[in-house]
This record gives sequence, C-alpha cells and structure tokens, in this order.
Amino acid sequence: MLLSVLAFAGTAQAAPEHHRATVLVLSAQYSDVEDNAFKATVLTCGAGDQHPRGALACATLASAGTELEAMTPDGRACTFLYAPVRVSMFGIWRGVPVNEEHTYPNSCVMLAHTGALFDF
Repeated sequence: MLLSVLAFAGTAQAAPEHHRATVLVLSAQYSDVEDNAFKATVLTCGAGDQHPRGALACATLASAGTELEAMTPDGRACTFLYAPVRVSMFGIWRGVPVNEEHTYPNSCVMLAHTGALFDF
C-alpha cells in the first residue's frame, strides 16, 4: 500500500509543464503622451481567460519564457517617439511564480518585443 502511495505521488509531480496552473495578472501603464492609460487583464491559458488574445499570449510565453527583458523583437519598424510604457506580469506561469516588470520606450517597441502578451 505504501509503495502505491509513493508511486502515485511521484506521478503527480511529473505532470507535463503545460498542464500546470497558470494565472497571470498583466498590466500596462502608458505615459501621458498616450493619455496616461492603465490597462490590466488576467491570463489563465484556459477556461475563463480574460485576455482578448489569450491563446496567442500563451503561445508567446511558451516560446519566449517569462523574462520580459529577454524577449526578442519581431522586426517591425517603430518610431523614436519617447512615450514610455511600463508593463508588469505577476502570478503563476505553469506552476512557477512570476514577478516581472519592464519599461519600453513606446507602445510599438513594447508590442514588437512582447507580441500578443500585452496586446489587450
């Protein structure tokens, strides 16, 4: 009996990474050049997802990871207008705690680096 319980416990911990819980609060604070807007949403990568482009946002995280500064741009051309956008991502990604913040020089650069993640 004890062997069965230990075998089950080991199996539970070996669940595939993409089946672990995800609940991320995403926010973007735009500068006064862009009306000083504040936007936020919840990304769950499943049922009840509030993110309007949730599937693409989850695919972005799956391929790029959760480190905002490490995300590479998609190659789009952006202006040099300085209108900073501060983004944050807080919560759980596939069972792992996440607490990331980063400031981009404008919304075009932010979207070039983060794709659908902060496109809400």
